[in-house]
Amino acid sequence: MKKHSKKNKTTLIGANKLWRGMGFGTLLLVTCASAAQTHNVSPERQHMHYLSQGWDHQTRQKISFTSFGSRIIPYDWFLALEQADNTTLFRDSAHMAALGFISAPADEYNPDGLPIGIVRDTDKHQGDYIGMTCAACHTGQVMVNGQRIQIDGGQALIDFSGFESALVAALSATLADTEKFARFYTRVHEAQSAGGIISTNSTTPSLTTQSLQVLLQERLTQLQQRLAINKTDVPYGYGRLDAFGQIFNAIAVEALNMPENIYSPNAPTSYPVLWDASHMDLVQWNASAPNKEPGPLFQNAITALAVYGTISIKKEHLTYSSSIRIHHLADIQNAFYQLTAPPWPQDIAGPLDAGKLAAGKALYDQHCVECHTHVDATDKKRKLNAVLTPVAEVGTDPLMASNFSQRKVKTGILEGERSMVLIGKKFAADAGSLELVKHAAMGALLNSPWQTLKAIVSEYQDNHSAAVPTVDSYKARSINGIWASSPYLHNGSVPTIYDLLLPAAQRPQQFYVGNIELDTQKVGSLSSAAPNTSLFDTRLPGNANTGHEYGTALSDEERWALVEYIKSL
Repeated sequence: MKKHSKKNKTTLIGANKLWRGMGFGTLLLVTCASAAQTHNVSPERQHMHYLSQGWDHQTRQKISFTSFGSRIIPYDWFLALEQADNTTLFRDSAHMAALGFISAPADEYNPDGLPIGIVRDTDKHQGDYIGMTCAACHTGQVMVNGQRIQIDGGQALIDFSGFESALVAALSATLADTEKFARFYTRVHEAQSAGGIISTNSTTPSLTTQSLQVLLQERLTQLQQRLAINKTDVPYGYGRLDAFGQIFNAIAVEALNMPENIYSPNAPTSYPVLWDASHMDLVQWNASAPNKEPGPLFQNAITALAVYGTISIKKEHLTYSSSIRIHHLADIQNAFYQLTAPPWPQDIAGPLDAGKLAAGKALYDQHCVECHTHVDATDKKRKLNAVLTPVAEVGTDPLMASNFSQRKVKTGILEGERSMVLIGKKFAADAGSLELVKHAAMGALLNSPWQTLKAIVSEYQDNHSAAVPTVDSYKARSINGIWASSPYLHNGSVPTIYDLLLPAAQRPQQFYVGNIELDTQKVGSLSSAAPNTSLFDTRLPGNANTGHEYGTALSDEERWALVEYIKSL
């Protein structure tokens, strides 16, 4: 659908058209021995344990490697790319594990043995891309007594900004180093010569070193711009991302080409666990998203745009073309609806103390259940309600909530357009960042109306309706499976359940995040310094560990009993 106007702005999020003419996006075939040398699965992966969470192997693999439209760089580039400071491939399992990704074996869903959540997005017109999917940020792992356990739908401990920086450094080094570029070109060229190109352009020119350098520089520049736009003073570290801040910039800055709209995404939060999320009335840490259809489809479309999805917002178009895989979003949503919380692995982590459990349950019912209700996981159609607590009352760090509610930006070419594309008030010169994001997502979904309608019908569940809070609030939810999702609070500022039950002044001021070894006593990951961990300093903006002082006056004996009971949920 088009409108009559010559004004036009196109996103910088992706660069799909840059390599259409070159036919990039090919699969790097195993004929290239130099590329096949280092994607073996780590030995630890061969002994991964899985808990009973409602998924079979096929579902787990589909969710781990189904694209929702994220496009970072051409797929063959990623397979051919070396690390910045050595000749080992960037996708080497040890390198990706150091960034927090979970290794995975090659199979029919993942033929190149990529880590969980790193996926191939296939486009017969634009070529194949490497991207991320939900599982990258929402699959956890813990180590207990030398045994590795995968937590489906759990909190990942990936270093998202570290991954971005390492990728940009690798691309930059490839352009700067003649020998490194020569090896990169050879791998990509061999893939093209092997006939793996996906392109509808019969006049595609041959790949040359010069053409590859041009395209590489163009994409590198765009990625560098993205990193500059999302620069923060406080590092995210492992296990955190300011997803809202980055999607606000993706639309208000990149898609509208308006650098004056830049806000630092400086309020990172932990990746939330996804079991039971599909059953709730409201989702997101600040309960900002209604979860009755079409809400879930809307939220997942926004997520796709946040993680290197592409969208083209043009003044003369009523709806917007995008890379969002709408039909895949329904499959992903349906799978997460079946997911249940991971039970405490008594055969690996040790049995629960029956005496403490009884005492702990009484304490839980007295101090916790009013906000953190019990869940009957056997009820496959369970309907769950979030409990909202104003930020001023709960006392936890307010930055995430205030950033979300208070940020205003210029609307640019969207001034005068309806907020929900076909309906709603017309945009003034300024609007809330969220309103622009909702407009963009709606425009992308309406661009494929039949797919959108089918997705809504396919994933529809009769969740409770609920209104979003009118004051800055945080959401309390059931905490079943919480043992597998440290660190705690929305910003990840408390390392263990035991520490959370202490008065805020007694909680650790600094600790390290990224270690997957489970502390089975205090319940949470070990927080001492170790390789591939990042320092968390609660004194920095957005990192406060204050608030949530419920049950903090317990005796130590009571506290340990409550911790034991929480393990069992």
